[in-house]
Amino acid sequence: FEDRGAVVAEPFRQWVIEDRFAAERPAWEAGGAELVGDVAPYELMKLRLLNAAHSTLAYLGRLLGHDYVHQAIGDRRLRAAVERLWAEAAPTVPVPTADYRRALIERFANPALNHRLLQIAMDGSQKLPQRVLAGLRERLARGEPIDALALTVAGWMRFIVLSDSLDDPLGAELKRRARGTPAEVVSGVLGLAAVFGADLAGAKPLVAATTRWLEALTASPAAALEKGVGHA
Repeated sequence: FEDRGAVVAEPFRQWVIEDRFAAERPAWEAGGAELVGDVAPYELMKLRLLNAAHSTLAYLGRLLGHDYVHQAIGDRRLRAAVERLWAEAAPTVPVPTADYRRALIERFANPALNHRLLQIAMDGSQKLPQRVLAGLRERLARGEPIDALALTVAGWMRFIVLSDSLDDPLGAELKRRARGTPAEVVSGVLGLAAVFGADLAGAKPLVAATTRWLEALTASPAAALEKGVGHA
């Protein structure tokens, strides 16, 4: 027999439920759901690990000529960039992340998903504040390295510079600011308070790391990521 109704699906699944019910509830945990007292840490984990890695793969992957997430994560240079990003982001997440990160690598590598990098790359001004900048601020406040997070910011800036038609609600303003030398681009884009607030434009570690990365990505994305230019 041939089942014509079969639907191909990915093996990854995660269902986190806040265990606050007025009465009895089904035993969802029997099916693999996680019942927790507070879902907020898990939302942070998704934003700062899954979504931030997606943005990293999107901007840097496009620079290296990739079209899909599975192609990008299969590139050892980008896999290393994601691992470095997670090394900085994971300490800002108040729940264990090791198993989640391993599952994400498997999910990203699934070629059946055909998740387009350009789709992820759009609307960066709306995505990066939650995915990257919130954790970056926390690390800056503690005096911790932000080099890997700055790479994602620099990748986004390079994407802006190279985009003829930027799919972003702040696209026109971003294109206006992303002109000149890499240092001028960094200064201009970091100065957009709608994205970076009033604080990050003057954050010297971020300015220095982002400028270093953007200079390297402008000269040669492949060489920059191969050698880890800017990596502390």
